[in-house]
Amino acid sequence: MRDRSGSYGEPGRARVDQQARLAGPAALAIAAGAATVIPGFLVGALALQIRADLDVSVAAVASGVTVFFAAGAVGAGPGGRLAERVGGLRAMRGCLVVTAACLVAAAALTQSLPVLLGLLAVAGLSNAITQPAINLFMADQVPIERQGLAFGIKQSAIPAAVLASGLALPLFALPLGWRPTFVGFALVSLAIAGVVGLSAQTYAPPPPRPPAPRPTRTLVVTAVGAALASAGPNSLGAYLVASAVDIGISEGAAGVLAAAGSAISLITRVWFGVRADRRRDYGFAAVIGLLVSGSLGFALLASDTAGLFVAGTIIAFSLGWGWPGLFNLAVVDHNRDAPGAATGVTQTGIYLGAAGGPAAYGLLSSELGYSAAWALSGGLCLVAALAFAYAQRLRG
Repeated sequence: MRDRSGSYGEPGRARVDQQARLAGPAALAIAAGAATVIPGFLVGALALQIRADLDVSVAAVASGVTVFFAAGAVGAGPGGRLAERVGGLRAMRGCLVVTAACLVAAAALTQSLPVLLGLLAVAGLSNAITQPAINLFMADQVPIERQGLAFGIKQSAIPAAVLASGLALPLFALPLGWRPTFVGFALVSLAIAGVVGLSAQTYAPPPPRPPAPRPTRTLVVTAVGAALASAGPNSLGAYLVASAVDIGISEGAAGVLAAAGSAISLITRVWFGVRADRRRDYGFAAVIGLLVSGSLGFALLASDTAGLFVAGTIIAFSLGWGWPGLFNLAVVDHNRDAPGAATGVTQTGIYLGAAGGPAAYGLLSSELGYSAAWALSGGLCLVAALAFAYAQRLRG
């Protein structure tokens, strides 16, 4: 509020200061997070075009999603420790440059599937370092009482990437081709790297931390739950378009549907982050509720009816994939001494699910159809909820 002289009083100055300390880090987080994860979702959204160009199956192209996140699973733990050593911003900037180089190389050099998969693996390692680096940066620079909102915004980077890749199909890939689309996203990644570099002087370096502790039993159980929870939702990015086309929805409309679901997921992640700040609720209870509710969306996706499929898409994106911000906030809040290293461990679980989920989906859908694969995705959400409930009990 303003005092009678027209200037801000102490409460007003505090709110303005908190908003400034939130807006800058949040903008960098969502931009860097979306840019470095985009290769994994872009290859899924453009799978039909890449398939025609390389003369391979959709499942073969979509295996690039598995390769991307499998590489992330290998690199997330070491990547978290690396981010702790070199600093969040420095790690983010380097990874953005690597991501841009991978996208340009994929557009220029890919004449066979193995080349594309190799470049996606390198991009996956880059993203594996970026995610805990962003968590570390946010934990250091954002006031604790605003970190629910901050992590909700940060985790909106993934649905923002799915949104961008979904819109890329009708707006760029269909008229121009998938290769120019890759180059365009590479230029965006380089631009964000430049902004991150310029921002390095704005933020004070974080205080020194002790060496990262060994993963606890609770952290390991949490990582297992994260693997199960991320398996189904990541299949949305890899197979939603192809699945929608299979029941009669046009390719362009399917891309718009994926974009709409991603936008709703983005909004819900931010909203649940605000709710967590208001309630000072940084545990797993809300995560469990979202996963149980989201399983209904996957059940609707198993329908062959277009209307139910659309409803299932919205529910699966918003609830079944609305939990990651709350999840990372809970892990950071319980590991304030080493948030980068701790989220590196749990990010390993997320990447394992992100890699294994689409792979299992592809195998099951090829044998039994898309409906059975979506039903399995919903079941994994329920099992993940049980795992998080056990982790919550261990945490006390």
